[in-house]
Amino acid sequence: MIEDNDPCRGHTKNDGSWWEHDAQGILLCRVCSKCRSVKLSRYRPEILTGYDQSDVDEPIEAEPV
Repeated sequence: MIEDNDPCRGHTKNDGSWWEHDAQGILLCRVCSKCRSVKLSRYRPEILTGYDQSDVDEPIEAEPV
């Protein structure tokens, strides 16, 4: 998804960008050093630093074994 405030207008494989994950390892978005702060600003801080059931309004399901 390309947003109006995305300084890079999207990324592709082999362009020096990488995938960012939340504190639980869930994939969030593809970023580079130019757009990382803008794209991650869309997320609540606890998503990036760590969260548990008390921080969210829906059940967190355990990872399949």
